[in-house]
Amino acid sequence: MQTAYQFKLYPSCVQSDRLVEWQNKIRSLLNVCLADRIDTYQDSLAQGEFCSLRQRGIATPLACSVNKSASLGEYWKENKPSRRRGDKTKPFNPRRSAVEIHSSFATLWRQTKPWYADVSSDVLQQALRHQDTAFGRFFAGQSKFPKFKSSLEIGIEFKPGTVRIENNRIKFPLLGWIKFAKSREIGDNWEIRTCTITFDVDCWMVSVLLRDNSIPDYRKKETELKTVIGCDVGIKKIVALSNKEIEPNPLIAKQLERRLAIRQRNLSRKKKGGSNRKKAAISVAKVHRDIRRHRQDFQWKLGKQIAKSADVIVFEDLNIQGMKRRCKPKKCELTGKYLRNNQKAKSQLNKAISDAAWYSLRKKTEHQAAKLGNWLITVNPRGSSQECHKCHFVSSTNRDKEKFVCENCGHHEDADTQAASVLAARGVQKLGIDTLTVVSREVTTKSALTDSPLRKLSPALASESGNPAKYVQLELFSSWEWKTG
Repeated sequence: MQTAYQFKLYPSCVQSDRLVEWQNKIRSLLNVCLADRIDTYQDSLAQGEFCSLRQRGIATPLACSVNKSASLGEYWKENKPSRRRGDKTKPFNPRRSAVEIHSSFATLWRQTKPWYADVSSDVLQQALRHQDTAFGRFFAGQSKFPKFKSSLEIGIEFKPGTVRIENNRIKFPLLGWIKFAKSREIGDNWEIRTCTITFDVDCWMVSVLLRDNSIPDYRKKETELKTVIGCDVGIKKIVALSNKEIEPNPLIAKQLERRLAIRQRNLSRKKKGGSNRKKAAISVAKVHRDIRRHRQDFQWKLGKQIAKSADVIVFEDLNIQGMKRRCKPKKCELTGKYLRNNQKAKSQLNKAISDAAWYSLRKKTEHQAAKLGNWLITVNPRGSSQECHKCHFVSSTNRDKEKFVCENCGHHEDADTQAASVLAARGVQKLGIDTLTVVSREVTTKSALTDSPLRKLSPALASESGNPAKYVQLELFSSWEWKTG
């Protein structure tokens, strides 16, 4: 089992300056290697009579790269069985991959550039591996093309076995001991894998990846799955569950919207390049950090609550990027002018969708469910808000805003919890396990919550199911209140 803890670092002034230098040097190496990958790939597509389109070098077998993804570094490697990874029985391939070519280039840089000698070689190699992973995710269609980095976006990662923790201190290679805020205990059975140092607005943070081999990764078998719960996400209600529980949206970004606007306005009035502008930029970044931390804290707690509620959790497979896509422009055929397409109104909807962060909530719930051995699956949400989970009748007129009344069987319920029940049923159908039961709770009638006679005369409760009333009182004050004063 693996987990990660994050702590706040307290480096000295000398250590902090060295960390900043390391970030700049790692950023320089990564950007050079990224530019090399782009140029080499373009050269392999359209060489012509040149081996390099940028340097205009004449194409010769000795000058051209043997790899279409990298050209800086050594192209060939020696056959050393002791250093080979994977299956050693396979035939040896002397040609290096792109990340191996750049790895040799990083070694060459440390030898030819004396100011790179004080940077740990493991840190440079780990950064190049992450860049290669980013390219792999891009070609697999899982992320966008890697971008050039700034120094603030660089994380300093140390390999396993190079970091040691004692009490409230961490020892890093070439940096020495650094104090940290030990906000939680690390058990003796946890093995330190990697440590990554990052800069967050105005402080240094360290993320420690831990592993405990004595705790296996547990995933329930299909025969052990008993219950299922559906989750319908939204704007006003961040999530509605099939057990009738509703979690309202805390609107975290909206709470700090005014403070953010004031600080951004203050930033825009500062002179560019001045120290006051840097201070104002830090104050703006602190508000964004508060929003991010509040949202993460809320989602982790909510995700754990959802993960414990059932063996199978069903979420909607939403196309969030498509939901936030800009409205198409409308052009008048007579005048040729563009008409209103309600893009300004939709921009507020896009802002609310981004604040809700549905995908982030789903990933955190999936992480919490994996710890418990539970399953999380996604289903197609098409028509889930218009389908009755009792009789499966689908009609656009079944739903009226937040109310759902089936035109076929007369079933009435909150529209969001009703949609969550439909999602749970679709999850059962997708898994093909008929023994799964949808989690539900027995609703206690409102009149049984208290013995007050006002409960019996309340017009709001009288109209609800479970509190039938022959007559509904419409006066502002009840007759019982008028008599008793």
